[in-house]
Amino acid sequence: MRKLKASAYWILSLLLLGANLAQAEPLLNGIAIHQELGRDQFIGALYSDVLSSDAATFMSAGHPMRMELKVTAESGISARKFSRMWIEGMAINIRGNALTEQADNMVSFTKLFQARLLQNDHVVFALNPDQGVTVSVNTVALGTIADDDFFGLLLSTWLGRVPLSSNYREQLLVSGDVDNSLRGRYASIAPTPARINQVALWSAPKPEPKPTVQPQPEPEVAAAVSSPAPSTKASLPKIEIPSTRTVVAAADDDTDGGDEAALEVAQAESSSAPKPSSSSSSVASSSSIASSTGVAPKPEPLDESDDDYVPTFTAESLLANQRYFSHLVRQVQSEINYPRRAMQRGYEGSIRIAITINRNGELLESTLIEETAHSILNKEAINAVSKSQPFPPVPEVISGRSHEFTIPITFTLQQ
Repeated sequence: MRKLKASAYWILSLLLLGANLAQAEPLLNGIAIHQELGRDQFIGALYSDVLSSDAATFMSAGHPMRMELKVTAESGISARKFSRMWIEGMAINIRGNALTEQADNMVSFTKLFQARLLQNDHVVFALNPDQGVTVSVNTVALGTIADDDFFGLLLSTWLGRVPLSSNYREQLLVSGDVDNSLRGRYASIAPTPARINQVALWSAPKPEPKPTVQPQPEPEVAAAVSSPAPSTKASLPKIEIPSTRTVVAAADDDTDGGDEAALEVAQAESSSAPKPSSSSSSVASSSSIASSTGVAPKPEPLDESDDDYVPTFTAESLLANQRYFSHLVRQVQSEINYPRRAMQRGYEGSIRIAITINRNGELLESTLIEETAHSILNKEAINAVSKSQPFPPVPEVISGRSHEFTIPITFTLQQ
């Protein structure tokens, strides 16, 4: 009897343990594929303790949740493009007061992503109630936003009233009814160990430079007490050791080179100095410098035209950027007219247009990066961008010569 009671006790304990483990691991609510120009950019997944097809269930939830992205684009995703995506999504889905309250958190968030995401990278945003939102890439924690409400802002980009992609939103809200082939594809994407180590260096402290060893002064030769007697031998040739002068030009973040005066001095000395032999004339590479000093050379600052350049935001400039973008979206969407023929035939669909403008608000380029199967809807969206011209000038607090925005447009017959 005692053995039976002991067995029953252990069975009950295992059942309780299994139940606790099941509760600890959020459930997969949906998997979605994000595309641009017909090409996959990343696959996302939403995990929660509760399965639901209602976005509001997740937007204000106070239980553990997790949103994941796995990069599928062959060229990866630039840090600028990745940050802009979230900024735009929050701007058109969050009320002004909430944006103001979360401005500092959004600035902190953009600073976490300063390097390009590569194919197979795994980005995770995890909400742990009362502990904030932890952001990691390839299991490497980049930082934590200490406000639980910030998770709702991130979700709004994809689940809000005006999501960046309606198709993506629908795929995340399937209440766990995920296609098995899509599950398998998502599970098969994983970063390499080398890539994990590379990401770990993003937040690693920079090594301190080794202390410079000062050369010891040459011992002075004591002066002779009396003049030496004239030598009958031939005088030895006089050997002069030329003094070396090193000119270091400080790098200027706002220019392409160092100080011009220092550069001229260095060039003058270089031309007057004896030419080194071929065996010593090779220039040390950056890798050899790093190995000899223990410090990697400082990377060249990126220019605004570089795809991986990420602007430095302040709370003021970020809010101005988001408000300006919201104004552009409303200005374009106010010119949309649902074509009568499309309504009669029941045509629906989501469109996204990438636009580039200069500081005067002049349109430089517009491209359909997501289109419907109905040309009549695609044409109406493009026409709306043209009709909404001119755009207002970019506010002075927002830096940059040109600016890119993505305008989402959804045609739907649902009321």
